Amino acid sequence: MESLIRQLKIRVFINNKDVTRELSNFILEVLYTDSIEEKAKDELQLTLSNLDRRFLKDWAIEENTQIDASIVANGQEFRLGTFFVGDSFALREKGSVLTISATSQSYEDLKAFKVVRNESYENITLKDLVSQIIARCSKKSFVDAPEVPLTRIDIVNETYEQFLKRIAREYNCKFFIRAGTVVFARNLPTREWDITPYLVNDDIRFKPKKEAVKVVLMEYYKPGSKETLVYREENPEVKGGKTIKLYGIAHNLKEAQEKVKAVIKKSKSELKAEATFTIYGQPVNAGDYIVLPEELYGFIAGKYQAIKVVHSISKENGWRTKITVRKGG
Repeated sequence: MESLIRQLKIRVFINNKDVTRELSNFILEVLYTDSIEEKAKDELQLTLSNLDRRFLKDWAIEENTQIDASIVANGQEFRLGTFFVGDSFALREKGSVLTISATSQSYEDLKAFKVVRNESYENITLKDLVSQIIARCSKKSFVDAPEVPLTRIDIVNETYEQFLKRIAREYNCKFFIRAGTVVFARNLPTREWDITPYLVNDDIRFKPKKEAVKVVLMEYYKPGSKETLVYREENPEVKGGKTIKLYGIAHNLKEAQEKVKAVIKKSKSELKAEATFTIYGQPVNAGDYIVLPEELYGFIAGKYQAIKVVHSISKENGWRTKITVRKGG
């Protein structure tokens, strides 16, 4: 298995110029981090051998330089994406090793997301609101948000980034950036993986047990009046546990239901196991599901969502993938 995965190469373009041949003898390691954690951006680290100091004498990479990278293994190409170099790089071993760091979006490219705003929206669905905001920032989007009708919603002294981050939490959505696309979604296009044929090692652990959430309550306005009613939902999987009352008042029943369901779903995942797995390289993406078979993992078997995936490619170890997973996402 390992010898098969070693038959690979890294394809690199800098500012649209193919530099694969020029860099192939100098690449020590490539690290690609893909994450669906809050506000995450894809990251690329390119570590080069610099024994003759060539990359300090004839330096072609500067801030906002564009790097495109792919893994080519066994005749198939796994595209890592387009990245933009930041304003610093790292040197070690007296300058003989150089590491370039880049992210999937430059600060300049996301500037519209970082402007403080004061705006109000009325009679709009959550999905349309999110889509409009991302489009206003001239970005591609993948939006799978609930069709919740919003009578009124305000952005007060917040950036679009802060606002989207906040409402993503409230409605149990993921908000991150992948390959130039802003993602705001409850459900992602995913695959399921049985990683056991590729397993190098695993590290499964349980979080300290928290008090389970049994009931969540939220007030909402009765249609056509200022009178408030209470929406209540129980977690049937919990026999005894605490009751949470959400602050604020929802504008309608649908909004209250979505916010309550988000809290219950989050509370369920916090009581479950987390784990990390290292496998021989496979094109796993964050958001994909990792299936643990019962015959190997017993009562902790099941389907786990990959929250963070780090692909490491080096001459010493070939291509390996480290996956951090959480039960239920």
